Amino acid sequence: MARTLFFFIVLTVGVGMQVKGQDVSTPKSYDFAISSESQLSLLKLKETHVYNLHSYNKILKMHLKKIKLAIRYSENLLKSSTLFQYNLFFGFKVLRHIYKAWPLYLTLLTKELGTKETSAFQDLLEQQPTSVDFEESLGAIHRLQTVYDLDSYAMAEGILAGKNYNIKNWGVDECLILGLMYQYIKNYNQSENWFQLALYYYEDHPNPEELEIKIWKYTNLLELLVEANKGLGRYLEAKKYANELLTLFPNQTYMLKQLPKLKYLHENPIKLKKPKKEYKLQKAICSKRYRRKSGNLLCRYVNWTPFLQLAPLKMEELSIETHISIVHDFIGQKDIEILKNVSRPKLQRHENLSWNCSCKIGNLSSSSHDIVAKINRLILDVTGFPMKGNEKLEVINYGLAGNYNLDDTAKSKHQNHANALIFLSNVERGGEIVFPSRHLKVRARKGSMLVWENVKGRVIYHQCPILKGNMWVANKVLN
Repeated sequence: MARTLFFFIVLTVGVGMQVKGQDVSTPKSYDFAISSESQLSLLKLKETHVYNLHSYNKILKMHLKKIKLAIRYSENLLKSSTLFQYNLFFGFKVLRHIYKAWPLYLTLLTKELGTKETSAFQDLLEQQPTSVDFEESLGAIHRLQTVYDLDSYAMAEGILAGKNYNIKNWGVDECLILGLMYQYIKNYNQSENWFQLALYYYEDHPNPEELEIKIWKYTNLLELLVEANKGLGRYLEAKKYANELLTLFPNQTYMLKQLPKLKYLHENPIKLKKPKKEYKLQKAICSKRYRRKSGNLLCRYVNWTPFLQLAPLKMEELSIETHISIVHDFIGQKDIEILKNVSRPKLQRHENLSWNCSCKIGNLSSSSHDIVAKINRLILDVTGFPMKGNEKLEVINYGLAGNYNLDDTAKSKHQNHANALIFLSNVERGGEIVFPSRHLKVRARKGSMLVWENVKGRVIYHQCPILKGNMWVANKVLN
């Protein structure tokens, strides 16, 4: 297990240590995992990276062309070497070639290539995801797979909730990394699944020589499968992989020591600890199906202010016991885009929020832009809640497995009477707002506003992690 842990540290911590002497001003995180907007800059970084590699490739090809010309010219002279002692003209040609061309060939061999591209690459490395970004992305995948019971094979093939998104499959690298993560947290069921997939993709790889440049080999996968099956109590299966490894490397000391241990464990099995159940509350809330209640719930038009009489809005009641309703078409597409553009420069990570939050938040005020003042006035018209000087509006953008929840074990002490949540985008999978005590789940509907009253002293709503989509919302605390 020590070898596995070391291997995991090399692959994760090493991500943030590739730039020797990295500037101390480099941030701890670029927030690539917690905001889709931040991920856009990551894609632009990748485009620059590809362009730089193409440029370097072009330089190498031009240089190789010169080398090949030198080889061809020298070989042609060598083929005609029998003429040297009899032919004055040819003899002079060879002498001239050696005297004049060989120094040029030395220059070719010692020329420093792609200095501009190398410098650009160094700059790119300093902008790459940090170890924090990488760890947060791993945590996001872990949360999604756990909360939604996602099948490892389906994930690797680009299938979510039964829908094939026709994306390029994950390969050996992704499966190996996820297997290492689960191995590290002692979730051996999942680690064994991911290692099996890594082995499958390794054996099915069309260009095995590409894998030779990796820091791991086929034998590493076999060793990891030994550890995973040992963690599951499948000692005979672990022994099978150990023997396969020893057929390749008969003198591998570590695995030779493992065989008698596996034999003993098979004959004297120990009681294994069950893996810790994580995200229990989210899983219970988000995997449950909620049926819409009928009966006394109403749909009506909101027209109780002069402005709303001119442009009434449709309000649908979702719950009466605790007032929850949704106002349809609350904000139009043009205003949505203006609000998102205004908030983009202000989006930032909030360190004081729960660990169970994967988003960036931009705090706006009515004085910062007319669109904020306009939305605040409209919220006041619709809800009737007095603002009491509160002109703040939170605009939230989510990332991988994005959500905005309090800690599952925490109790919230609400100081606000109600909340208004405006959906600024649709979400293809996940991201629902759930009110467990009311057996109610609400999907994001672009342009609509969800309004609810808070029950003092406890959390009455949760948000499910986003499986697919770029989710934006605006949140307004109503006093």
